[in-house]
Amino acid sequence: MTQKLVTQTVWLTIDWRESAGAIPDAQQEALTETLFRDLHGVDGVEAIRRVADPDAPVGGMGAAWLWSILTTEITLDGLKTLGREAQARLPGRPIEFTVKAGDRAVTVKNLRPADLEATLDKLVDAAKQLAED
Repeated sequence: MTQKLVTQTVWLTIDWRESAGAIPDAQQEALTETLFRDLHGVDGVEAIRRVADPDAPVGGMGAAWLWSILTTEITLDGLKTLGREAQARLPGRPIEFTVKAGDRAVTVKNLRPADLEATLDKLVDAAKQLAED
């Protein structure tokens, strides 16, 4: 039996700001940039973006980006792989994943690395439900 490839995409936000408070600003920026570059190569990633700071001053030069948060357009088949890759690059850090399809979103937190697979199962189930509705 051939497994059907799911090509529908959802938006996934990867947010580890809760665990980044004690990290110096330059290190937070470097970690965000590294993760941004590394996740481009994950199967199923259609697009990946930095998140613009909504509190940036009006008329400022260039974009101001938030640290420790990224958003990506990903196929449903790629969600688990992306979650594993993010956790591998952010070892021991709690990560909040928010999956969005249309105008609906579901957030799932992974507080302990040992719970990652259960968290990703919940995330995939939520994504499939959002994509079907």
